[in-house]
Amino acid sequence: MSSEKHYTWMFDLESSPEALWPLVSDTNRFNRDTGQPPMELISFQNGIKRVRYKIPVYRVEWEEEPFEWIYPYRFGILRRFHSGPLSEMRVDCRLERREPSGTRLIYDVWAKPNGLLGYPAIVLGIGTIGLKRFENAFCRYDQIIAGNGSLPEISKGQNLSQLGRSRFKVQSERLREQGVDESIAAHLDEFIQHADDLSIQRMRPYALADSWSLPRRAVLEAFLRATRLGTLDMYWDILCPECRGVSEDHSRLSGLHARAHCNTCQIDFSANFDHNVEVVFRPNPSVRAVDANVEFCVGSPQRQPHVIFSYIVPAGEELPLNTVLAQGRYTLRASGLAGTQPILAKSDGPESLDIRARESGWPTELTEVSLAPKLRLINETAQPRTFELARTAWSDQAATAADVTILQVFRDLFSNEVIRPGEEISVGSVCLTFTDLRGSTKLYRQIGDAPAFGRVREHFEILERAIAAQGGSIIKTMGDSVMAAFRQPSAALRAVSAMQKQISASGEPALWLKVGIHYGPCIVVNLNDRLDYFGSTVNIAARLPGFSVGGEAIFSESIRNDVEVQEYLERNVPPNTLSHFQDEIRGFDEPFELWRMKM
Repeated sequence: MSSEKHYTWMFDLESSPEALWPLVSDTNRFNRDTGQPPMELISFQNGIKRVRYKIPVYRVEWEEEPFEWIYPYRFGILRRFHSGPLSEMRVDCRLERREPSGTRLIYDVWAKPNGLLGYPAIVLGIGTIGLKRFENAFCRYDQIIAGNGSLPEISKGQNLSQLGRSRFKVQSERLREQGVDESIAAHLDEFIQHADDLSIQRMRPYALADSWSLPRRAVLEAFLRATRLGTLDMYWDILCPECRGVSEDHSRLSGLHARAHCNTCQIDFSANFDHNVEVVFRPNPSVRAVDANVEFCVGSPQRQPHVIFSYIVPAGEELPLNTVLAQGRYTLRASGLAGTQPILAKSDGPESLDIRARESGWPTELTEVSLAPKLRLINETAQPRTFELARTAWSDQAATAADVTILQVFRDLFSNEVIRPGEEISVGSVCLTFTDLRGSTKLYRQIGDAPAFGRVREHFEILERAIAAQGGSIIKTMGDSVMAAFRQPSAALRAVSAMQKQISASGEPALWLKVGIHYGPCIVVNLNDRLDYFGSTVNIAARLPGFSVGGEAIFSESIRNDVEVQEYLERNVPPNTLSHFQDEIRGFDEPFELWRMKM
């Protein structure tokens, strides 16, 4: 009798490999769904994780190699046990495309017993119970996809205590009273009450908005209001730029530092508001108690969905593979080798490509491939190398710190949420707008102090409404001037156009805004216990209103080159109201390319 037991199971499913992959390769959820107990990570060293869990009779402990995978066709894992009924287990899951549609899922398990009880444990636990549970899980995932659904499933069970339900009902009514859309409130109610614990651990408002087919900003603002009411708690996660896992999480913005460390990758890195600081939510314990740390698998391809493949190639050998790519840029690297190779996936790119890992390093030129390439990973070094291909762009489903802190709702509800004094955190891009009211001093002489003050105060109210409507916020006011921030340049143009129209119609004499708009990187700081922006982008934007005579917005080349801005100008701005000029800005050596838009 062989000391190793091998099982091969095959399941014919209706869904495609691409549709099944996010569910099948999410081994944290899959292990939970197939009855595995929660796991505890003991240590992590040189890429090897030491893990344990408790089952009846045994306390099981093992060392786990990193997962290997190729999207959307294959993943595998090796575990070497120190205690329990097994001495070793390997898993290999393959998703083969069926014609004309569907997937044949092939699941291989190799298990070696540890002692006399090991063999019957394998036969019963894996061969009998495991087979049935795995089949049920895969078929359920297939049914979810066929029904145009996605995980998490919403059960009809009740996850709230009696006290939690009472508290939640009151808070839910208050949320609606604050003007939150009924559809958003209803989806949020159902999710908090009935979604499973794994989905509740780390609620991502943009991802949920997409799955609910609802506007992202409206859902995010509803989450912020629910947090203020005490229904949710808000957390600031710092993500590692390499593995993109959570390196730190903080319940307050003041807990963030400009420098962070990833224990998994063993690197130090800079926190950046619009790249690797993500805002997530989970229920307040008074509403629903959730163990945020429970895990059923400490490693999984779905923990790094930006990595297309991660595979070990032995020294001097090669590995052929097929994968599926979205159009865009990727970065290729190999363990232990310095540098990376840039890859561009495009529809008309080459269908095959040899990728060679050499001690001399990677080629620096951009390499193109097709969207369904046939690759050959060739290791020409004397050591085994793990080849990884990762999407360069960060997920757009992350509600970043830049997205959240720029909202007027956030600044109104969480004015005490600021970074610590003296800390400076980068934000890669922000659109800053400065406004000034032309002739406000003359206005006081024309109509008197009280009426003039009323008009100026009304102008501030118009500005705040127009800015908030486009997802921006007022950073500060200075006399009759306002500094505002937006995530997108096109939002700033829409806001300033609306401002001027409403102000012009607000009474006599007509008031005219002088506006400057610029887009670029900044530093986020704590100034007088509020979030503020500093840097060259701020200085340039602040000087642009000086080129306006009133009723005009002056914007820079970085605004004019934005694709959405170009579309907005083409559709909404007559050519005779837009002109280009060049001028110098105080404090900068080179002249600036500027545009003048009459509002």
